[in-house]
Amino acid sequence: MHAVAHLLPSDQDDATRQQLVRAGAWVVAVTGTLIAALLLLDTPLSWTHVLLNLGAGAMGALSVALGRMGRWHQAALVLVWGVWGVVALVAASNGGLRGPNLLNFPVLIVFAGWVLGARATLWLTGCTGVLMLFFLWADLRGMLPDARYGNRMAYLAYLTGILSVTAAATLLSRRSYLRRVQEAQHTASSLAASEAELRKLLRAVEQSPESIVITDLSGRIEYVNAAFLARMGYARDEVLGQPSARVSSNGMAPAQRLGLRDTLARGENWGGEQVNRRKDGAEVIEAVVVAPIRQSDGHITHYVELKQDITERKRAADEIHRLSHFDGLTSLPNRTMLMDRLSALQWRSGRASNAPGALHALVLLDLDRFTTFNDARGSEMGDRLLCAVALRLSELLPDQGLLVRVAGDEFAIVLHDLANQPPQASRRALAFAEQVQALLLQPLRLEGYADEAQLGASIGITLYPQSPADSPQEALRRAGTALHRAKQAGGGRSAFFEQGMGEAAEQRFQVERTLRHAIAGDELRLFLQSQVDAQGQLTGAEVLVRWQHPRDGLLAPGAFIPIAEESDLIVGLGNWVLAQSCALLALPVMREQRLRLSVNLSARQFRQAHFVPQLRALLESTRADPRLLTLEVTEGLVIDDFDDAVGKMRELAALGVEMSLDDFGTGYSSLAYLKRLPIHEIKIDRSFVHDAPTSADDGVLVQAILSVASHFGLRVVAEGVETRAQADFLRQRAPDILYQGYLYGRPEPQEDWLARLSPGPLV
Repeated sequence: MHAVAHLLPSDQDDATRQQLVRAGAWVVAVTGTLIAALLLLDTPLSWTHVLLNLGAGAMGALSVALGRMGRWHQAALVLVWGVWGVVALVAASNGGLRGPNLLNFPVLIVFAGWVLGARATLWLTGCTGVLMLFFLWADLRGMLPDARYGNRMAYLAYLTGILSVTAAATLLSRRSYLRRVQEAQHTASSLAASEAELRKLLRAVEQSPESIVITDLSGRIEYVNAAFLARMGYARDEVLGQPSARVSSNGMAPAQRLGLRDTLARGENWGGEQVNRRKDGAEVIEAVVVAPIRQSDGHITHYVELKQDITERKRAADEIHRLSHFDGLTSLPNRTMLMDRLSALQWRSGRASNAPGALHALVLLDLDRFTTFNDARGSEMGDRLLCAVALRLSELLPDQGLLVRVAGDEFAIVLHDLANQPPQASRRALAFAEQVQALLLQPLRLEGYADEAQLGASIGITLYPQSPADSPQEALRRAGTALHRAKQAGGGRSAFFEQGMGEAAEQRFQVERTLRHAIAGDELRLFLQSQVDAQGQLTGAEVLVRWQHPRDGLLAPGAFIPIAEESDLIVGLGNWVLAQSCALLALPVMREQRLRLSVNLSARQFRQAHFVPQLRALLESTRADPRLLTLEVTEGLVIDDFDDAVGKMRELAALGVEMSLDDFGTGYSSLAYLKRLPIHEIKIDRSFVHDAPTSADDGVLVQAILSVASHFGLRVVAEGVETRAQADFLRQRAPDILYQGYLYGRPEPQEDWLARLSPGPLV
């Protein structure tokens, strides 16, 4: 069966072939046996003819047996070639070309064409031709016996068999032919119907209002419909054969294109939006579906892109969003956007509940006397004023801040990430409110208005969020209450809802504002506290600063240094102290007595990128000896950015400036980083010195610090030495230690300190 399957185009043809083999085999078997039996009646009897016809019958019987076993190809071979061989022998023994057996050969050739195919038929025809030539040659030479026609019954049986095989082959072939004709007609009808469906589908695709693009697997375009050409502005010959990424999906982002490739590689459909560009460069927003085209066996051969133009829909959606979230007059965000932003900040703060979240501020302001202006100049001029105010406020808006027109002449500003602690956040919010007040007091020139408009504003401020349960509505209520309080106070003012916090913030803000003027206004004073050795000999001093306030008198560092450290003022203050210290070191008396000055550095000042170059320039301009300058830094400053700190310290050491680690023992005090720091001195904090003679714990700590300093070869300065017992305790454990404290002198103005300079001991 398997060997025959390739010869015929269908299962039905294979069945016809089997029927032909079966019918022919039975006819040959019966006819050959019958002729052999009839030949037994001949006188004289020819056993050769009897046996040859029995052989033909045996070939037919063998074919029948092979067919029953399902071996139809072998059965056909035996039937055709076996019978041909027997017939050739019979013909040779019965007159050759003059004998009665030649009809077998054309019948066998036709039969072979049906059951064995073209190649076997050609071989059979060739062999028959050769046989006929042999018979002709043998007959001419008289080598063949005469033909015998004596047994008419045997001849009749022979003709009957020939006719039976021919009739069976003809009828079965006709039935197969008719069946094929019917199948061809059915196929033609199906093709016609399919063609009609394809034409209908093609018209639907071609006339579709949406763009349709078909590409091969490499992404090159093989088909586009009319809608695509009309939408994108191309001619058909301009896009066929082009990569889809060049003309069909040229606006797709790289990440989007990568996602498309991955999805198609999995054999799945991809959908999304993309901004394509027409031939003239105009943008078209499209909703796109890209799907693989599969054959009946599931093999993907092409991709189809279905594109819908959603440009107008997106514009309409954007316009709806703008109308619902932005003010129509000023184009600023409206109250809805304000509430959304506050909700987002509350959600973000809730996510960071494990750590202190940054505080934000809601600033609500209302223009003073706007109603009077609007009534006097008209609503159109009032609208222009509101637009001018909105523009001016937007110039002051910090990064990530939000400016909102709430209603009428009321605006709101959201300030992000002011600080982690309420005092600092409140102070910064007040500073911003003062900037707003100053900005709005500047005259506004309006088109169509001869005079300049000048309006102040009342401002209400609240921090947000104040608790995990705080809400945008509650924040707006608090800011509104504070705004009302500011307006009641006469307008042009700022008020915190949290009265106590607001007063403290106001005080700190006033200190910061006046301190800024103090640095430039020569209100700072340099104070010095002496440092001495074990013999009481003066070795130098620590530089301190005081503020000679014009109203409050002389202020100690605790009144303004913490506020300065929370802002950029500490940089300016530190630069002033360094400049005064270098000028002091340049004095001849300081050079002659080799007296050192220790200056504290703030973290902000030390982290300035240009700190080292500025100090180098300062030393050069004042001609101060850098070897007499010691800069004190804290452990926290070093730990925050260790590599940067070490780099700057090494640059300073190259200049000759020495570094001191202040308040040693109160912070990390890690030997791992201490050994890597290019420092020359450590200062023992006064908290350890105070109880060292009486407290075993403090005494052990001081002794450990002294041991560490000795191991690393560092100079030690003890702060806060106020009693002889403290000095003796330190002297017994470190004879070369330096002392600083009330026992040897209080901080005093630099003029007094310089006047007291003498070669003798201080104590």
